[in-house]
Amino acid sequence: MQINIQNKNFTILDIQGRVIGQDALVLKTVLEEHIQKLEGQDGTPTLIFNMTDAETIDSAGLGVLITTSTQIRQNGGRTALVNVNRGIRRMLIRTNLTSLFDFPKNLAEAITKSFS
Repeated sequence: MQINIQNKNFTILDIQGRVIGQDALVLKTVLEEHIQKLEGQDGTPTLIFNMTDAETIDSAGLGVLITTSTQIRQNGGRTALVNVNRGIRRMLIRTNLTSLFDFPKNLAEAITKSFS
């Protein structure tokens, strides 16, 4: 996982591979550190998870996304998931978690919404 773009309006995180077990813990650590940095900035934080190269996610990975979304919303921000594959989207629907995230049509739309 890499944090590609960061400015005071949004952060894009490219999620690659399988977000399971130990990888989910690594993601959690990176996100906790990043959220701490965002809390020190002015503006409304927006995290955009680009899921183009994400293969699968387990309950640990979902837990990280839920915790992150909750923290960002408490700071007045939002969390968006872009390019989610069919399997991950079905899991989010089955677990009734779709209300926690925005699902823009593409990355450009997610970025545009971060400025509004």
